[in-house]
Amino acid sequence: MKDSRVKIVAVLLAFLLPLAALPAGAQPLPDVPTIQVPAGGATVTGQVTANGRNVYRVSANSLQALSVAIASPGNNAMFQVYDAGASATGATGSAVVSGTTLSGARTADASMAWIGVIPQTGMYLIAVDSKGGAASYTLTVQFQ
Repeated sequence: MKDSRVKIVAVLLAFLLPLAALPAGAQPLPDVPTIQVPAGGATVTGQVTANGRNVYRVSANSLQALSVAIASPGNNAMFQVYDAGASATGATGSAVVSGTTLSGARTADASMAWIGVIPQTGMYLIAVDSKGGAASYTLTVQFQ
């Protein structure tokens, strides 16, 4: 009986501890799509609302060269690439991402194209933001 209680507590802790790290009232974004990147790259099309944000996951290995580019009418969309360990909370279309952005792929860079070397193996987040108004976009992701 004691062993089963220990197992139950261990399972509960494994589930609840990651939630405890979130800011009060924040919920993990449940449906962050993962971009599968085959040889030759992957392309995702989408729409971001005015002042909105869409978030994607990309699995990458240490020392891979990652290339990300975005095209949108009027250059009205930009992106940021967040390091492994970043998290997204909130609702789809208005997500809040917590974590460190990779050099050259930060909000201040207003990135339209970026190539960088992945520092560690893990799941990276790409956040697509509007520059004010709603925007349709095509996001291209590939490993070099």
